[in-house]
Amino acid sequence: MTTPLTLTKTVDPQGRSAIKAVGEIDLSNAEAFAAAFADTTGPLVVDLTEVQYIDSAGMSVLFTHAGRAELIANPLLTPILEMSGLTSLTTVREKEV
Repeated sequence: MTTPLTLTKTVDPQGRSAIKAVGEIDLSNAEAFAAAFADTTGPLVVDLTEVQYIDSAGMSVLFTHAGRAELIANPLLTPILEMSGLTSLTTVREKEV
């Protein structure tokens, strides 16, 4: 059974591709998450503020694209991204309130 995940692709005010993820990212939907990245070129903003859970399959997608992605995380995910070492490879910031 696939875990609910909604992916919305847009362009941010600076003209960069953007992906907003809502739900949970795990092995059951990591392929769709990766496909959303594959459909973009250049710098990318990934909004994870409405992601409640991410497993190693989802983290692998983020690591693969760390060289071109900027991540916006919620307070729940930020420590996970820090512990994984992802913050040393890309910009990770919490959403401004």
